[in-house]
Amino acid sequence: MIDTLRTSLNYLFLAVVCSAVFAPIMISILYKFNQVSGLKKSKIGADEKGDNSLFLRIMRVTETNGTPNMGGILIWIVVPIIIALTVPLTPVLKVFLLGFVLYGLWGFIDVVIFTNGFKNNEKMKAFQERFEWRLGKLGFATLMNIGIMFLLYNTGEFTSLSFFNILTISITPLVLIILGFISQLAIYSAELTDGLDGLMMGIFAIINFSMILLLLIQGQTQFIPILCIILGVQIIDLYFNIPPARFWNGGPGAMPLGFAIFFIGIVTDNLIPYLVMSAMTWIIMGSSAIQILSMRFLKKRVFIIAPIHHHFQAKGWPQYKVTMRFWLFTFVFCILGIYLGLL
Repeated sequence: MIDTLRTSLNYLFLAVVCSAVFAPIMISILYKFNQVSGLKKSKIGADEKGDNSLFLRIMRVTETNGTPNMGGILIWIVVPIIIALTVPLTPVLKVFLLGFVLYGLWGFIDVVIFTNGFKNNEKMKAFQERFEWRLGKLGFATLMNIGIMFLLYNTGEFTSLSFFNILTISITPLVLIILGFISQLAIYSAELTDGLDGLMMGIFAIINFSMILLLLIQGQTQFIPILCIILGVQIIDLYFNIPPARFWNGGPGAMPLGFAIFFIGIVTDNLIPYLVMSAMTWIIMGSSAIQILSMRFLKKRVFIIAPIHHHFQAKGWPQYKVTMRFWLFTFVFCILGIYLGLL
């Protein structure tokens, strides 16, 4: 275990150094292409009349200030490069790396083209609000998830899912499809969590560290270098992302992180511990689902504004208070997840 820990720390320090070098360069580029005007013109946080002034007020967005939303490029670029250059790639790790890069790319395209590229095109913006467009994007992303699950199965190293050494499920095409859907939900929950300074990255850093600890205790070492590399980048990312953030991570950072933790959870037979550790992200996603369903069928709001972290902001909580309390909740969930993983 000592040798594994020493090697893992080497990976972590390497990731910290590389990220510390790359981050200032990336930040300077992001501020040259600040997307604040796109946020003002978007429908994010809008009420039933399309007014998102409350969201813009609590996020302190004006004509001249705001936070760039593609800082996740740091995660998307640095993590795969370090893994590809330093970690011996097994078939499973190759599938992992492919998924990580693809979801970072999908998040990048979503922000650069779909969100910011058409910010001044009213017809395209209206089209993107249509149910058919959103369903098409969701369907494409879900098919990509299912495809990754089938590639994972084809490695021959993922043939069953074990739950607490009590129940074992053989992997079938139906199971792979179900896992693909769950993976998409995991990715979407991560993206929704990226709504406040430091919120998403802090939550995932805690989850990541907890997963490293659990795998060390279990003696599963294959993914520990990967998690340490991600954690190293997260440390630098969080340094710039804590309130007041220099950037938001957006899709290029949130999507790969959501995919990575889920993927490692199922491959290491830690699906239930993963679900418990990441409970805050699922709660955040659930609050948005409840709000949408309530407004659609009951014509009234459950929350002042969704997701739930914006609800607390609207009630007067400062950003740092919401963020830090959600971090604390995640810490508690991670303790419970580690406990379940050791049963």
